[in-house]
Amino acid sequence: MHEALELLSELSEPDIDWILTHGLEQQVIANTVIIQEGTHPESLFFVLEGLVGVRVAQLGDRQLRTLGPGELMGEMSFLENRPASATTAAIENSLVLALPRTELANRLAEDAGFAARLYRSFARMASRRLRETMTELGQWLQAEQEGAHTAAESWKGLSASLERFKSTLQEADREAIGHDGVVPSALAARIEAGVLQFCDELNAEIGEASPKDAHVKEDLGSRVQRELLPFVLLTRVAERVYAKPRGYAGDFLTIDWIYDNEPGGTGRLGPVVDRALLNMRAAQAVRNRRGLLAEAIRCRLDQSEGRPLRVVSLACGPARELFDVFARIDDPARLKATLIDIDLQALAMVSDRCDRLKLKRHVELVPANLVYLATGRQHLELADQDLVYSLGLIDYFNDKFVVSLLNFVHDLLRPGGTVILGNFHPRNPDKAMMDHVLDWKLIHRSEEDMNRLYAMSKFGRAATGIRFEDQGINLFAECRRS
Repeated sequence: MHEALELLSELSEPDIDWILTHGLEQQVIANTVIIQEGTHPESLFFVLEGLVGVRVAQLGDRQLRTLGPGELMGEMSFLENRPASATTAAIENSLVLALPRTELANRLAEDAGFAARLYRSFARMASRRLRETMTELGQWLQAEQEGAHTAAESWKGLSASLERFKSTLQEADREAIGHDGVVPSALAARIEAGVLQFCDELNAEIGEASPKDAHVKEDLGSRVQRELLPFVLLTRVAERVYAKPRGYAGDFLTIDWIYDNEPGGTGRLGPVVDRALLNMRAAQAVRNRRGLLAEAIRCRLDQSEGRPLRVVSLACGPARELFDVFARIDDPARLKATLIDIDLQALAMVSDRCDRLKLKRHVELVPANLVYLATGRQHLELADQDLVYSLGLIDYFNDKFVVSLLNFVHDLLRPGGTVILGNFHPRNPDKAMMDHVLDWKLIHRSEEDMNRLYAMSKFGRAATGIRFEDQGINLFAECRRS
């Protein structure tokens, strides 16, 4: 990790060794706040891998700049002993080193040479950041002026659509009062159709294909979220997506609820809005991918020639696709499954299902950090697998990590074994709704992207096959180890 601290050029090799020894590595999921403006951070944070965004409340929480490997967060608060002046949050899944400020303060008091070198590094970094920030602010102000008219025109259309949708919700609520709290089916159908229509409108205005400036998209997305958030918070599934109680939107229980496809929520409107959001094309794609992977596993079982099929699921979540396979085979000993997840609650859920279905002997649960496994910081003896797959892991990670993950998977597979990785495709019509309203930001990749990643890895070639679930939103790229 020494390379990640190169920007602190004044520090000596022993200085950097001390920082790495006394710091604690932390994996930070995309969109997670690291330092909150107005609070006293207990640590200084060094970015080791990934990207972190900086935003200030007075500027409408616009992202002012990004910090990459080697950058430091929290040093100004440390120097001045004042609350943080900005919020920093991970733009993508990142790795940071948290250095407790009390340990750093003690070290500075004990070693004058270290203190002088560190303060010089702080000064050089502050000077560079000031120059870059002034340039970025000038560009931001220019873009703000140019985008104001565009945003106003776009907001007229989106605002009109939102008002129509809210009027339908108000009508549905009034009708439910006279029907024992139940929204009539015709109105529920109108709400579902309204959500799908608005997803399309929002994607056209601020989606990936929209030519609008990124700041304009963020502004419009924030306005839409403010309008719709009161209704999202009434739901069960969508509210969990937004709240992220496990640190990211698509945790094991969220995915399990999407699979179950049973809406819930509070009040008369909560379940109706939840049903509408569960019927978005993206949610349907999540349900479809379960069946597609179960089919892929069964197909390989048929080709296994009587020996047990060895399968690994990465970031397994609820692992419902595997239970679907077990339910349809006469002898569970035909399948040897290893499920890896960092979330102990996810593994506990799977363990309970294994107990109920008497599958404990056929399923191994492994609590492990896939970032550490893929980057060689953690090791796992698990060779000669027939199939390694992941349904929704790499949507959260950048290309560099995906290549490292593929290299790790390559070494798990026996010759002729196969990897299957799922990813949302850029043509997802609900992407803008996911990004800006539900705050479920994912990395979307095309067939060309997946082929490029496989070619960059130890597999050394493009995917040997790419399939889509019925919605055409989730792709599954597979590659065979030669």
